[in-house]
Amino acid sequence: EGDLIIFMDFILEKLLERLGLIEKHLYFSNIVKGFYLIAGFVMMVLSMAAILYGAYDFIVNLVVSKLDIDSIFKPVIATTLGIAIFDVAKTVLEQEVFFKSYSKDSKIEIKLLTKFLITILIALSIETLMIVFKIAIENYDKMINALYLMSGISSIIIAIALLFFFTKKE
Repeated sequence: EGDLIIFMDFILEKLLERLGLIEKHLYFSNIVKGFYLIAGFVMMVLSMAAILYGAYDFIVNLVVSKLDIDSIFKPVIATTLGIAIFDVAKTVLEQEVFFKSYSKDSKIEIKLLTKFLITILIALSIETLMIVFKIAIENYDKMINALYLMSGISSIIIAIALLFFFTKKE
C-alpha cells in the first residue's frame, strides 16, 4: 500500500473453507490421505522389488552363463513394470497426499493416464515379442496365440491414438 509492502500470513486452505469455496471434512480427509500415503509407499516398495528382481535375475543368469531369450526379456519386463508401478505411486502421492490441487485439470489427468498406458504397452510389447520368439523356436502350432497377443497390443495402440486425437481437439 503506497510505498509499504504488507505481508499477510494465513492458511489458504482454511480461508477457502471459511469462504465456502471448498468443502473439507477433517477426519475423513486425514483417513483418505493416510490411506493414499500407505498405498503409495507400498507401491513404491513393490516397484523397487520388481526392479531389483529383474536385475538379480539377469545377473544370476549372466553368472551361470544361461543367457537365452527368457533370461534377457524377463528382467526387462520386470523392470518396465517396476517403473510403471513407481510412476503410479508417485502420481498418487503427488496428487492425493503432498501437492493436493483443488482444481481439476483434465490435461494433467490425460497426461498421467497416457504415460502409464504407454509404460504398460511397452512391457506388453516386450512380452509379446518374447512369446513370438519362443513359439517360433519351439512350436509353430501355437502361433495363433501370438497373433491374439499382437492384436490386443494393436488395439491398445489404436485406443491410445484415439485418446490423443480426441483430447487434442478440445
